[in-house]
Amino acid sequence: MTSNFLADIAEDYKQLYETRENYDVIIYAGEKPNAEEIHAHSLVLRTRSAYFRGALASSWAAKDKDSGCFIFNKPNISSTVFEFILKYLYCGEIILRNQDRETILELLVASDEFGLTKLIDYVQQYFGENIKTHLSQNPIDILHLVAQHDAFNEIRKLSLETIGTNPDILFNSNKYLSLNEDVLILILKHDELEMEESEIWERLIKWGIAQNTSLKDDVTEFDQDDFELLEKTLQKCIQYIRFHEIRMPDFYHKVLPYMPILPNNLFNDILRCYMVPNSVPLYNVFPSRNVNSILINKSHTLLFASWIDKKNNDHYKDKPPYKFVLLFRGSRDGFQNNLFHEKCDQKGATIVVAKIQNSNQLVGGYTPVDWDTSGQNKSSTDSFIFSLSDLTNLSNANLGRISSSYYSYAIYCDKSCGPYFGNGNLHFNRNCINVSDNGYYSNVGIPNGSQIEDYEVFQVIKK
Repeated sequence: MTSNFLADIAEDYKQLYETRENYDVIIYAGEKPNAEEIHAHSLVLRTRSAYFRGALASSWAAKDKDSGCFIFNKPNISSTVFEFILKYLYCGEIILRNQDRETILELLVASDEFGLTKLIDYVQQYFGENIKTHLSQNPIDILHLVAQHDAFNEIRKLSLETIGTNPDILFNSNKYLSLNEDVLILILKHDELEMEESEIWERLIKWGIAQNTSLKDDVTEFDQDDFELLEKTLQKCIQYIRFHEIRMPDFYHKVLPYMPILPNNLFNDILRCYMVPNSVPLYNVFPSRNVNSILINKSHTLLFASWIDKKNNDHYKDKPPYKFVLLFRGSRDGFQNNLFHEKCDQKGATIVVAKIQNSNQLVGGYTPVDWDTSGQNKSSTDSFIFSLSDLTNLSNANLGRISSSYYSYAIYCDKSCGPYFGNGNLHFNRNCINVSDNGYYSNVGIPNGSQIEDYEVFQVIKK
């Protein structure tokens, strides 16, 4: 017969924590003259923490001659936080409800110092539940803290994601000008920072100028020494700007005035990509931060993701659970049907988006199955076609799903055709769209025989 008395043991340790009877450790927590004396038991500390096993080693642990107690001075940890640590070590309990942000962050730092991995994980999870609120109130201190501690990886990840989808939290005031360089680089490297690249460049320039009181805000007043100083300040940051994502007019107005701080090889590469069609960048090559499209933006991808997951139109509000990777653009790659197949066959789930010529209407279709040139119909119960009469107004979107009676005709694949949905319900042929209303898909109001200004195909990848 085996009995389990863990509850009794836990209660005894809790009583020991509360009474501190026969303590042999004295801890002075906080800065003098306000340091508070806290008592503990070396056996418990050694048993529960590798840090204290080392710290209480007789070879270098300080002892009070009169009491024989080990003495610890911890001016960097408040008595409140030390009591949290001790209750965790003695009782395995931690209650963070109603604690302020500063106390929780101090507890994180103390847990890291003492190597309490499980406590770090718990506090990170608790803090992360309200990360947007915390960042809105104090983004700078939080970002600096998580950048300094490798153990805070979860909060660092959540902070970058939150800043990425809500950049105004950081950039809507001049507080970001006090960011340390290493933290700024973390943000610049983030692939999902939802800002125009030209705006990111402007913020970086402003940050660089703010680090040097001798620099003026007006670049037209810069002399050679000023440019050299700014270049030196930003030399570790510039490599993370995705200049090839900046539109030519913005480059002319916002980047060109600062040409002296750009490396010559980078500047020449940018010009080459602007001037030579289909050029591939050689420098500062990173994934596009935003959806790489001249037709849609993030709002459209949120709508498409809601449709793909068969949710309400406004189900996804901040971050879509899919990446939309550009495979094909008619104006860039050519409108011929064979070029569509070269770029888009065997890519899995894709969504096609087209803009009707001389209008603001977007149309297209989604299929989770591969395109190919087999000359066969393909089955899917998840395919759909759509139309937005005004691409800037998502409330007027019309969605047409494949009929359950015709799901085996979701798409048709043939080398002579571009994207082909249903039995001609939506057929792309070069830069023209043909439409049949035969019930395979619901009618969404796509005009038959329309010329298209451009169309793009995106691979849809689950994050």
